[in-house]
Amino acid sequence: SDKSSYGAFMILRDLSEARVHQQLEGYKLGNPATDGDAAKIAALYRGFLDEAAIEAQGAKPLQPVLANIAAAADKTAIATLMGKRYTGFGATLFGISVSDDQRDPEHYTLYMGQSGLGLGDRAMYLDEKFAPQRERYVAYITELLTLAGWQDPAGSAAKVLAFETDVATAHWTRAESRVRDKTYNPVSRAELAQSAPGFAWDVFFDAAGVGQAQRVVLRQNTAIPAMAAVFAAADLDTLKSWQAFHATDDAASLLSKAFVD
Repeated sequence: SDKSSYGAFMILRDLSEARVHQQLEGYKLGNPATDGDAAKIAALYRGFLDEAAIEAQGAKPLQPVLANIAAAADKTAIATLMGKRYTGFGATLFGISVSDDQRDPEHYTLYMGQSGLGLGDRAMYLDEKFAPQRERYVAYITELLTLAGWQDPAGSAAKVLAFETDVATAHWTRAESRVRDKTYNPVSRAELAQSAPGFAWDVFFDAAGVGQAQRVVLRQNTAIPAMAAVFAAADLDTLKSWQAFHATDDAASLLSKAFVD
């Protein structure tokens, strides 16, 4: 009665969830540093269920993440944070992934596409009919940054919206991004750096753990240089506020009830 449809795949999903739950409940607590993966999983699982402890912590678990963002001395440091987003909390303008190559399925390749927006689509920033959603988004950013203890939450929220609006302007539309022939644009790392200056590409790739890749397939090849230019033109405080908001948004579901709500 809690589902809008039901069939074989949902039955398998429910069965898998029940089996995973049974496994999790069976793992014994131990020393996560020395007792192997089961102890790590048990600590993570039981820590997530300990709502009283989470509530008592409030925003404290987030503070090292925000302190690291606040300490960013320049835009190269922001590029590093964007790369580290793949193993932590935060945001990146450039979404990367590794998959089998569309034109050479015997090999894996590194793909990169546009990212960096908090709202669901570029149109939500550029179309006047979405003005109420933008207003609510600014209120949400303000609310989260206030909970996180970030300086000037309202002013920072306005900067985040303005920055993401510039990024949205550079983005391709959804229709453009669905054209298969236009979304396969392989370039060398040197060619990427030449065509999209203003961003510390080497630092970004190294921080993301893919520094060994010397070739990348661009999904939206004309958007990437435009987005790099938006990044280069933005002031450091705006980039820090943008990163702080998205890090908080990422972590919110793991924090106290105020963040979850």
